[in-house]
Amino acid sequence: MKKIQLLIIALITLGVVSCAGGDFEFQETESGLKYVFHERSGNEKAEMGKVLSMHMSYSINDSVIFNSTDMDMPIYMPLAPSGYPGDIYEAMGMMAIGDSASFKLNATDFFVGTAGMMEAPPFVGADDDMLFHIRLIAAFNEEEFAMEEQRIMEEQMQKNLLRAEQEDDNLLEYLKDEGIDVQPTASGLYFIQHEKGDGRKVESGDLVSVHYEGRLLDGSVFDSSHEKGEPLEFIVGQGWVISGWDEGINMMHVGGKATLVVPSYLGYGDRADIPVIPPYSTLVFDVEVVDAQDPQ
Repeated sequence: MKKIQLLIIALITLGVVSCAGGDFEFQETESGLKYVFHERSGNEKAEMGKVLSMHMSYSINDSVIFNSTDMDMPIYMPLAPSGYPGDIYEAMGMMAIGDSASFKLNATDFFVGTAGMMEAPPFVGADDDMLFHIRLIAAFNEEEFAMEEQRIMEEQMQKNLLRAEQEDDNLLEYLKDEGIDVQPTASGLYFIQHEKGDGRKVESGDLVSVHYEGRLLDGSVFDSSHEKGEPLEFIVGQGWVISGWDEGINMMHVGGKATLVVPSYLGYGDRADIPVIPPYSTLVFDVEVVDAQDPQ
């Protein structure tokens, strides 16, 4: 249960990211779980207690919250007893290895009853359903899963080493393609000012409000305050944000707009717990300082 709680809560903070489609003729179990199978393998059924490897996506009102294929690897969840009739564990228990199926669950029941949140996120209506697409890949007992974890760790280490080796080249290529010729700061941050702003100069210790959009070097957006409808507030220089932000925002005035090109060592480094940001990723942020004031 804990693994799915952590997964869901982490992903919800990232917000809705894209659109989903698909109209299916669902059947319904006695518990009220709506389902449709796209592929049936006829292989072994998922067994209680085993750790299941799967690709999963889920959406609300045609907007995708999460898709494991974006992570370039499956997710792993233990098959636990149902916490309530028609939950996601009942859905997974209906599947066999190799099956592909879609399920509809009440969104509020899922977030509160399965993900363990105190209440559903604000974008969830009382009668909203969540649409899950699941392809079951494999099932592991305890010993098998330990070996699988070791394999994943070794594979991830190799990928991270390659990303680390390629980051500088990818950054230089990006700067060239975008025509960015500013010199980096002593730390390695690239600060491209678009508008200076005529307001207060941001100082370390200020409480600031910042609108932003964050992108990977390939242009894909991973976070945006504009989509959330409000700027991010934090105290500058206190480590509330990545160090590239602390440095870059500290160079700005209220009303100013800039682009920050943040190498991974000023960002999230080798962290692998942020699904939409691979380890050793240089990040690009368009930022606007909306307000800055002494928090005292």
